[in-house]
Amino acid sequence: MTSVRTILAAGASAVAVALTLTSCAGPAEPDRGGNDRTVETASAFLSTYVDDGRVVRTDQGGDTVSEGQAYGLLLAVAAGDEGQFDRIWSWTTENLQRDDLLLSWRWVDGAVVDDEPASDADLDAARALVLAADRFDRDDLRAEGIALGAALLDEMTAETALGRILLPGPWATSAPHAYNPSYASPAAYAVLSEASDDPRWEELAEGSRSVTSALLDANPLPTDWATVATDGTVAIAGAADGQGEPGYGYDATRTPIRLAESCDAADRALAGRIATALPADDTLAAELDTGAGAVTGDQHAVAYAGRAAAYAGDGRMDAAAADLQRMSETSSTTPTYYGDAWNALATAMLSDDVLAGCPPLGESASAAPAGAADAAAGTSSAASGFQDPVAAPSASTATPVHLSIPAIGVESDLIGLDRGADGWIEAPTDFDAVGWYERGVLPGEVGPAVIAAHVDSPTGPAVFFDLPKLAPGDTVSVRRSDGTTADFVVTGLQTVEKDTFPTASIYAPVPTPELRIVTCAGAWDPATGHYVDNLVVTAVAA
Repeated sequence: MTSVRTILAAGASAVAVALTLTSCAGPAEPDRGGNDRTVETASAFLSTYVDDGRVVRTDQGGDTVSEGQAYGLLLAVAAGDEGQFDRIWSWTTENLQRDDLLLSWRWVDGAVVDDEPASDADLDAARALVLAADRFDRDDLRAEGIALGAALLDEMTAETALGRILLPGPWATSAPHAYNPSYASPAAYAVLSEASDDPRWEELAEGSRSVTSALLDANPLPTDWATVATDGTVAIAGAADGQGEPGYGYDATRTPIRLAESCDAADRALAGRIATALPADDTLAAELDTGAGAVTGDQHAVAYAGRAAAYAGDGRMDAAAADLQRMSETSSTTPTYYGDAWNALATAMLSDDVLAGCPPLGESASAAPAGAADAAAGTSSAASGFQDPVAAPSASTATPVHLSIPAIGVESDLIGLDRGADGWIEAPTDFDAVGWYERGVLPGEVGPAVIAAHVDSPTGPAVFFDLPKLAPGDTVSVRRSDGTTADFVVTGLQTVEKDTFPTASIYAPVPTPELRIVTCAGAWDPATGHYVDNLVVTAVAA
C-alpha cells in the first residue's frame, strides 16, 4: 500500500493530502434512487398510463381507480420523477380525496361513481407520500402522508383476538370482517410507523402477520378474500361479499410480494410457505383454485411476480430470478394496466430498496439476461439472499461511544461523521480517531451501520492501518452510551474501486444488525489526491 508519507516525500502538495483526508472513508449511504431496471419499468408505466396526473386503465374502459393512482405515486418515487408525482397527487386530491382524507375508489367520465375507499390504495398512497417527502425533500408531502395514514387507521382497521387488522374499507367494520390478505403491506406499515410514531402501525404489522399465518394454516395458498371473526377465527372466502368459490387469483398473488419485501424475517418466511404450494411448471396460470389447480389458461405478469416473491422467501433465488424474467416477458408480450403496474412494482419491491423495503433479490436479479427463464440462471442464493436472522437489540437512541477490535489492537472512542458536499462520508480530522456515520443506522440496531477511519497519515500508520489483517471470525464490539455493548463477528473483507463503488449492494437494507467498517486501500493516485480503492469489512451481529 502506498502511504501518504511516501507521496509527501515525492513532493505532493498539502492540498492533495487534504483531499485524501476528506474522501478516505468512501461514499456515504445512497439516497433512495431506483436502479436502472426499476427506473426503466416505472418510467414506462408512467409514460403509458398517466394522462395529466390521471392513471388510466386503458384496457378496462378508460376509468380510473384509487389503486391506480397509488401505483402511479409509488412508481413516480421509484423513477425519481417529482413532476409526475406532483401531477398524480394533484389529480388525486382534486378528484378522489374525500373530506375525511380517504380516497374514493372509482372515477368515470369526469365524476366519482363509487366513493367507498379501498384500504390498499390509501395505504400505498400514504407510503408513497412519505417516501416522496424523503426523496424530494418535501415536508408537505410527509404531513399529507401521515394524515392520510391516520385517517386509514381510524376508519379502516379493527381489533380482533389476533390483533389489529386492516379492513378492505369502512363497509367491513361489522364482524366477521371481510379481509383481503393482499392489502396488508408490512413495508408500508414500517414506513408510516417511522414517520408518525403511531403505535397502531406496529399493531397492524403484528395482526396482519397473525392473520396471514392462520389463513395459510387453513389453506396452503392464500385466497383473494377471507373472513376474520372477532375471536380470531379465520376462514377462506369467495368474493368480498363471501359469494363464489375461493381462489388464488389476481388479488391473492400479490400477497407473497408484500411479504417478501418486508424487512421482518417472519413475513418473508410466510412468503416462503406459499412457495411450497404453488405449481412449479414454467408456465403458470393467472388464477388457481385452492388446491393450486389452474382455473384459466391465461398467463399474467402479476402471477409470475407473486411466485418469484414466494420463491425468494423460500431461499430459491435462481427460480425467483427466472420468474422475474417471465414476468417481464409476459408484461411485454401481453401489456395490460394491471400487469404493467405489477411488473414495475415487483421490480422495485423485490430487487431494489427504492421503496424502503428489504429487497430479497438485489440488483442482479433485476437485470436477469434474456433466456434466464429457460436457464434459471439469474442470481445465486449465496449472493443475493439474506443470511439467517439473529435477534436484534431493541430500538434505542443510545449512541456508539467506543470501538474495540482485539485482533488488530484497536481501542478507540467513536465520534460522529457526516456526509460531505461531494456525497462521501467525511473522514475524521484526527488520524487516530474512528467515526460512525450519524445519518445512518446506529451500531447494534437493524441495518448496516457504517464506521470509518484513516489507514495512515503524513507521519505514519493511522488507526485502521492493520484493518486488512482482519479475518472472518474476528470480533468487533461497539459500546454504547447506555452502557450496552453490541458484539459483531467479521464475515468478509472486500476491496472496491472508488470510481465504481457498489453503494447499493454494500449499504443495502438488511434485516439484522451489521457493520460496514471502511477505510482507504489500493494505490495512491497523485493526479487526484486520492487512494483509488476502499476496503470494506463486513461484520454481523454475534
